[in-house]
Amino acid sequence: MAVRKKKATRKATKKKAAKKKPASWGGRRKGAGRPVGSGQGPSPDARYNRVAVMFNNTEIKNLKALAAKEGIPIATVAYNLIARSLKRKS
Repeated sequence: MAVRKKKATRKATKKKAAKKKPASWGGRRKGAGRPVGSGQGPSPDARYNRVAVMFNNTEIKNLKALAAKEGIPIATVAYNLIARSLKRKS
């Protein structure tokens, strides 16, 4: 009777061995993380809609000058101008 050789098996790499080992830290701790149901969503005043606006060289130069004068970002200056204009119309 012939003796059968044992089938070769791969040894797990360090990465795979680390993945298989249960973690004893982080989010698995009881009570860790944000409590369930505590998220209230964005505030009613949150601005989360985005609009792209194209300016020519003269317009962007003027916008940058206004932003530098007021010490605020260019996007904030543009937003303020648009919001002010919309308030007048409504």
